[in-house]
Amino acid sequence: MRLALALSLLLAASCGGGGGSGDDDGTDGDGVSGDGGTGSGACSNGRDDDGDDLTDGQDPECTGPADDDEGSFATGIPGDNIDDKWQDCFFDGNSGAGNDGCRFHTCCLLGAEGGDDCPVDHNFDPSDDCPEQTDECIEYCSQLTPPGCDCFGCCTVCDPDSNQCFDILTSPAVAPDCTLDAIDDPDQCPPCFKNLECRGGECEPTGCTLCPGQTSEDLPPECGGENECPSGDTPCDTTADCGADEYCSSSCCINEVE
Repeated sequence: MRLALALSLLLAASCGGGGGSGDDDGTDGDGVSGDGGTGSGACSNGRDDDGDDLTDGQDPECTGPADDDEGSFATGIPGDNIDDKWQDCFFDGNSGAGNDGCRFHTCCLLGAEGGDDCPVDHNFDPSDDCPEQTDECIEYCSQLTPPGCDCFGCCTVCDPDSNQCFDILTSPAVAPDCTLDAIDDPDQCPPCFKNLECRGGECEPTGCTLCPGQTSEDLPPECGGENECPSGDTPCDTTADCGADEYCSSSCCINEVE
């Protein structure tokens, strides 16, 4: 019932076109532009641009160093976040599968059983539209994907205040009103089911791996305040803790887009 309600409301949102490209003035909604600091985008300038006490890659609304919108899940990158029907690698700063080989239907992520349940495509057929991902996609995109997310923007995101966690679809083309403040609202941040072939590794706070939206203060005492990253990635507080061509996202170093 909850999924059906979320999907019906998503239909109304998606009919307005592919939104989610960020503010026209290059800010993240608080009037602060993303220039200066340690990088060119709001998500790599070393500042908390949206005032939520989460800076750059520690803010789950940042998808990578080129993201210029720290106040929402949109990136502010022209041409990004525009396809509500087919999702490609969510973390490479562009829409389309041409450079990554990733292609997955939105309604596979929403768990729709057929076209009647799919808000963006009434011809949706999960047997045809939920393909296995190519080796090219997995190799390329999984390295860009932070812990807790799959390659298509279905992420476990935790409320920094309550520490409640939700699996939500963060794609602005599908959920244009989804923000960190709304992650517990299924109408704005629809529940999703992760693609298990292409992902960035599970976040497990009980296993000392932080989820997006969490900090070391959310780890259990047995972790000693130390975050561990899946796949042997390097834990970090800022991108300065990572190697060349890496970015600190959700307290783990991930690859930057080449």
